[in-house]
Amino acid sequence: MTAPYHEMTEEEYEDKLRTLVRIVSASTLGLCSFAAGLLIGAFVLF
Repeated sequence: MTAPYHEMTEEEYEDKLRTLVRIVSASTLGLCSFAAGLLIGAFVLF
């Protein structure tokens, strides 16, 4: 059973894009802080 196809409106598109950007920036920030933590930890330990 497939949902009927409908054109995505400009508002829907911007909303999806904004959500995607938010997720990507959050995960990128998380990765960067994780890498920084590893780097600092390596210097402190060794």
